[in-house]
Amino acid sequence: MKAYLSFFICIFLGFQGLNAQKLKLMSYNIHIGKNAANEDQLKNIADFIKNSKADLIGLQEVDSVCNRSGKIDQMKFLAEQTGMYYAYARHFAFDGGSYGLGILSRFPLSDIINNRISLTSEGKSDTRALLTASVFSGRRKFTFATVHLDYRDSNSRQKQASELVDFFVKSPRAVILTGDMNAKPGTLEILKLETLFTETGPPSGATYPVIKPLNKIDYIMVDSAYLLKVQDQEVVYVLFSDHLPLRSTVRIRKRTSR
Repeated sequence: MKAYLSFFICIFLGFQGLNAQKLKLMSYNIHIGKNAANEDQLKNIADFIKNSKADLIGLQEVDSVCNRSGKIDQMKFLAEQTGMYYAYARHFAFDGGSYGLGILSRFPLSDIINNRISLTSEGKSDTRALLTASVFSGRRKFTFATVHLDYRDSNSRQKQASELVDFFVKSPRAVILTGDMNAKPGTLEILKLETLFTETGPPSGATYPVIKPLNKIDYIMVDSAYLLKVQDQEVVYVLFSDHLPLRSTVRIRKRTSR
């Protein structure tokens, strides 16, 4: 009887694997296209992303036609250089343009929305962007998102993390969340996110600062109910920003019970 049970479990897992979607993911805080010495690196960032062969990239600290970064629409530039689809959402207007988040995708994007999450550390009611887009790859549609949590205050980040979970737990399809969370593994804000998501980037891979990195604060998270396997993961040591990018290759399956 046990032999038969083991056989059927193997068949089921094999079927799940055959129907899983393989995705190469990246999260990268690009520091408005400048390295830690404030030197322009946007073309190098574009070349790095193109050569990485990533399917989907969540980008933080993106400028759009700001004076400080040469009036360049950075997401449009990156899309043109990589041959990828793109989306942009602004946190706020800034310096003649705006400052925000971006997505690059090898697949067409739809339902691009600048959702908002609370920011409570500035002594007034405010919000920041939560950029989401629908992605259709193979026979599967899923949501890809990127976010940049508050760097000032853990209580503010905890509220943001709770809002993210409340928002995405209602999703009828798999969610991939990338971002600079400004929080180390094991903190209350990360533990809150992990009630819904599994971190697929290197669990202890430091991403900041770029020289002699000490802290893991960047993440690639996948809805745990859909994650079948993490095939590989790494922090990539390139010096084009003040953060290191991280990447993972995952397989996403049909939903299981939470």
